[in-house]
Amino acid sequence: MEKQNVLSIEMLADNKPDVFFDLRNGQGTFLYNHNIKEVLVIKDKQGSIAITDDKKKSTGKMFQYDSLRVEYPKTADNIFSTLLAAKYSTKKESKLVNEYQSATLGLLDKSFKKPYEDFLRDRIKIRESVNADCGDHKIPIDNE
Repeated sequence: MEKQNVLSIEMLADNKPDVFFDLRNGQGTFLYNHNIKEVLVIKDKQGSIAITDDKKKSTGKMFQYDSLRVEYPKTADNIFSTLLAAKYSTKKESKLVNEYQSATLGLLDKSFKKPYEDFLRDRIKIRESVNADCGDHKIPIDNE
C-alpha cells in the first residue's frame, strides 16, 4: 500500500488559519496547522504570489503555515507521531540510528553522528510545539 502524503508545507492564506480544523468527514479527521507566521508578499496582476522581506515592494500580508492531516484520535501523542512519520520515514530514521551507532563504535567517521543528533533535536522541538498547541486548545496528551 502506498503511503499517502499527509503534510503540506509553506501553505499561504489570506486569513490566519485555525490551528485545529475539523474536516467533518465522520471519521474524526482534522488538520493540524502549525508554524503559522505572517509574511509580506508581492501579488502581481496574473495572480502570482511571492514572499518578500522588502516592506517597500510588498503589496500585502498573508499567513504562511504547514498543514498536517491527522486521523482520529485527536491527542498530542497522535499528532506528534503523525507529524514525525510525515517528516521522517521509518527507513530514514533507521538509517540515521544505524549510522550513529556505527560511528559510535568507530566503524564510520564521527561526522555520521550529526544527522541523528539533528533528528533528535528536531524531534524534541516538534514534541514541544505540538504539546504547546494542544495545551492551548485543551487537547489531551494521550488516549487516556
